[in-house]
Amino acid sequence: MLSQMWYVWLREWQYILRNRRLLLILIGVPLLYCILFGILYSKHVVNNINLGVLDMDNTSLSRAVITAFCDSDRFKYTTKLDNQKHMEVAMERGEIMAAIVIPPDFTRNIKRGTGSQVMVVVNGANMIIGNAVTTAASEIIQTLSAGTLLKRLEGSGLSSQAASKLIQPIVFRLRVWYNPTFNYTNFLLLGLMATVIQQVALLYMAVAMVREKEQGAWREITERYRSAFAVTVGKIMPYFLINLGTLNLLFAGGIYLFQVPFKGNYVNLLLLTLAFLACILSLGILLSTICRNELEATQVAMLVAVPSFLFSGYTWPLAAMPPLAKALARLLPLTYYADNVRKIFLMDVSLNTILPDLVVLASMAAILFLLATVVVKLRYFTPASHPESTELPHKAL
Repeated sequence: MLSQMWYVWLREWQYILRNRRLLLILIGVPLLYCILFGILYSKHVVNNINLGVLDMDNTSLSRAVITAFCDSDRFKYTTKLDNQKHMEVAMERGEIMAAIVIPPDFTRNIKRGTGSQVMVVVNGANMIIGNAVTTAASEIIQTLSAGTLLKRLEGSGLSSQAASKLIQPIVFRLRVWYNPTFNYTNFLLLGLMATVIQQVALLYMAVAMVREKEQGAWREITERYRSAFAVTVGKIMPYFLINLGTLNLLFAGGIYLFQVPFKGNYVNLLLLTLAFLACILSLGILLSTICRNELEATQVAMLVAVPSFLFSGYTWPLAAMPPLAKALARLLPLTYYADNVRKIFLMDVSLNTILPDLVVLASMAAILFLLATVVVKLRYFTPASHPESTELPHKAL
């Protein structure tokens, strides 16, 4: 028994060491992913969160509050807000992820000694940002409140014992929009659905062409069909319809089984989904065309699919990524799909809000499909290209 195990063990080592691709996958891919994920989280915290300010008091004290937020690394003051409607529109468009609202009687109430409040509004659809805003805003308000109280006490001449009995003059009030309970299901489930569909669609589409080649069916196909466009579309459409139906079932399950709120427009969701599936399946057919066998196609598809969820910006915000990770994220179709699906579900964003990402997805789909069609034509429909001419044809399509 031991001699047999030793023999098989040696044979397997010989196979692994001779197969450079397998050795690269076993050692190189885990190292690559660790390096990429390390780069992704290299900043450790979410900083420079786009902040809007609605200052209805417009006094030196209210401006001191704004300055305190601007001095924090967590926030980047980007938008002066005119009213609550302006704040809603800016947050839906992604121009801001948080806002501070200072009431009109802010300074007057503090001078009276009755205290006042600063309201912080945060987009709770992304829990990472929501938690970062909540923690940072609480610290800023507490620090500012202590400083304001100290100045008042110094001016009034009260002793420290008497001062300790006074309430803090500035109160922090938090309002969470779109996901007020920080529901983890609402935050994560929709992105996981999109990721699962991407992985399944990409894996099975990636072997669609190379399977025909390995089965020796391409000679029959090229003799019966002269259009690379028709063959490419014919290969894509069944997977397109199946994945479209499956994704809609998943969304329905999320709504009715897991109580994920759907506040948006289904037409917007459908348009985005159509562009996303067209992009993923076109990428899959391109990989299937250029790969030599099913194993290679599967390996390449996995290399693309596995890191997509983390690099898509769905959980860890794009703004908190270093330039290299951000550049990689911009190449992934899931970046333009998953977060917009969450916005449609939870925020009821308009078509104008998702239109830039929709155009990017549609453009990527068109480019990838065109490339796939050209490669199919060059590899399988030119007179000199019959890679399976020596094999017996089998029925396909």
